[in-house]
Amino acid sequence: MNRIDDPRAVFYLRHQELIEEWAALGEPAAELAHTFLCSCADDIAGLAAELSPDIQVYKTLEEDWPKIFLILPEWLESSEGELEPKVGIGLEWHKSRHLNFTMSPSCPYTGVWTHYDRDDGKDLSRRLRAAFGEANLLKAHQLSTTTAWWPAYRYERATGEYWNDLAPYRAQIVESVRFFWTVFEPQIRKVLGG
Repeated sequence: MNRIDDPRAVFYLRHQELIEEWAALGEPAAELAHTFLCSCADDIAGLAAELSPDIQVYKTLEEDWPKIFLILPEWLESSEGELEPKVGIGLEWHKSRHLNFTMSPSCPYTGVWTHYDRDDGKDLSRRLRAAFGEANLLKAHQLSTTTAWWPAYRYERATGEYWNDLAPYRAQIVESVRFFWTVFEPQIRKVLGG
């Protein structure tokens, strides 16, 4: 081989130094995204207080998959000496160097989460997906579903020049959590009660 003819490879090689320099900016931006998302905990707690005095906030912010959920006390179960929810409604993201504000699957998402690793987690996730489907909630609201942790969710993408003012994005996230609570909590209550 005496020549590289692939135009994409040539472009990369021609601009490699600058591309690598720009790519290195991703990690500090991911840290900023994580810091911002953690700061949404107070807003989600405010939403919980507004919706009902019975709602609690469950948060784990220093894990690989940080989460801020609204839960009801009866959704908590003991696991290895700690109380963990079997289901929650709220915000989660993957704390990685790829975390960002706009591109799925690396941006945060809101929805209904199940603790899939629990003994009854797979069955609960399946029953919730079935209930949401029967109630036409997924199609009607154009939501995604997985076979595991998230029976209903959507990515929360920031829009426009969000970096100049994160307040609208924060409001978007909180309103999305409100939507999921208002629409899905009654179905969750039915599934857990029956």
